[in-house]
Amino acid sequence: MAVDYVILNKDNSENGIIAINKSVFKSIAEITIDDIDHAERAEKSSFSKAVIVRITDNRLMIETDIHVKYGANINATCEQVQNKIYENILFMTGFKTSEVSVNVTGFEM
Repeated sequence: MAVDYVILNKDNSENGIIAINKSVFKSIAEITIDDIDHAERAEKSSFSKAVIVRITDNRLMIETDIHVKYGANINATCEQVQNKIYENILFMTGFKTSEVSVNVTGFEM
């Protein structure tokens, strides 16, 4: 069964459970990629999506496809994308991402 949210507080307090939907993490990742100079989100098609968010056992895994601008260092750009996505999700939600995978699917001229 697919889980669409991450539970932030493990204990059931009197106020209830706090959970974040995976669409929030997807939006954060998309905005982060848009803010990086040498990277752009790959165009989504009917067979693939630019950002995929998976949640299993309350662990968050993000996979993203990007295009790197011609002339940019691919390793540095991918590392920057990974670090920024991790940092922004941690900063905005307080939740640590288990895995951020970046796939380069093309180049922008």
